[in-house]
Amino acid sequence: QNMALVGTSAGAILTAEVAVALRQKHLPLPAALGVFSGAGDLSQPGDSQALYTIWGFGGRLEPPSKPPKPLAKEYVGDTNPQDPVLSPLCADLTGFPPTLFVTSTRDLLLSGTTILHRAFLRSGDDARLVVFEALPHAFWYNYQLPETREALDIMARFFDKYVGK
Repeated sequence: QNMALVGTSAGAILTAEVAVALRQKHLPLPAALGVFSGAGDLSQPGDSQALYTIWGFGGRLEPPSKPPKPLAKEYVGDTNPQDPVLSPLCADLTGFPPTLFVTSTRDLLLSGTTILHRAFLRSGDDARLVVFEALPHAFWYNYQLPETREALDIMARFFDKYVGK
């Protein structure tokens, strides 16, 4: 009850994966999760990856491959990309702690973040999604942007509410 598990980008993917692994090992889950520009299905890339790069609009549309290639083939290796730890979208997410999802409309992981958010909602979890307009992947690390302060404030208020002091 005194900690949260939080990550951005690859760290967000790991956040969801670790939470599933903790559940599978019957270990306690943290009081809250933060999935910021992440994904929960490494079996295929989301639609937003066809349009955006880390810095925003890529300038071209890459149609998805048939069959879909894993999101991070070097990371997935020989593991089944639909393994619930590797792809939390395939896990039973029922009873997961309150989770904040943050992304932006020009984030290459917009699709992955929103798809995983909906999976948490289907499981009946307290899952909140905040999508910022016209900003690239993990924009909150750019401290020059006015939206960065807003994003960090939203994150701080969420964790203040759910993590014991």
